[in-house]
Amino acid sequence: MFVLGIVGSPRKAGRSNELVEAALAGAQSAGAHTEKLYLVDYAIAPFTGQGGSEEGERFCPEELSTTIARAAALVVVAPVYWGDINGLTKDFMDTVRLPHAQGNGLPALGAAIAGGSGKGLISGVQSIYHWFYHKQMRAIDPLPVSRFNMAEALSTIETSGRRLAEMALDKTPFVGATADERWADVVAWYARLPYLRDGPSEEFLMLARQLLQEAAWAEPRAVADYQAALVARERGDLAEAGRLAVEAYRVLYH
Repeated sequence: MFVLGIVGSPRKAGRSNELVEAALAGAQSAGAHTEKLYLVDYAIAPFTGQGGSEEGERFCPEELSTTIARAAALVVVAPVYWGDINGLTKDFMDTVRLPHAQGNGLPALGAAIAGGSGKGLISGVQSIYHWFYHKQMRAIDPLPVSRFNMAEALSTIETSGRRLAEMALDKTPFVGATADERWADVVAWYARLPYLRDGPSEEFLMLARQLLQEAAWAEPRAVADYQAALVARERGDLAEAGRLAVEAYRVLYH
């Protein structure tokens, strides 16, 4: 059983690498053989073709697609630049060869790390899981990460890595003979995953919560704004919840 970790960051010693290492440690504890690769080591060209998405495969190095094809499970971690995953990781997703039949039910785990302000940690992980979804992988445990919750995230992703390896031992394809027939089962699986429907208000609520948990002492105004944001969210006023969460975040961050 081979679990492959993919580091999307061009910085080999950065937080993306730490998260992949933790996930692979968890997979190893379940008996998996693991390998890690850095996308920056491959000459992945942006898809500039004029045809359909399948044409993109010729822009990805064959050796990279071949390595992906050997994996019984995937871990993908990417940094967040301006609210989304970096271009290197997106180019990989656009071009790597992974037919639906091969990806069907492939266990997958992803994390996005927003290392500066933290903004984009949810939208970034959504991009990774959109790719998992469209390739019909059986993804688990999406993990939005900032530098504020990094220590907790390392522990969380190690546990998820073990679960991923256990799933790889008994791969469960989605129901259906063709990709089109499988969509009902795929949609039902992804509807149960956290964070994939969250927007900017939830992102700032998460960041404010992380900062509150990290702080030895928090400005009372920030605590009050955060609690008021939770009340606004409970009554369905996401606009007010977002405004208050931003105010709490600004006080705590600065």
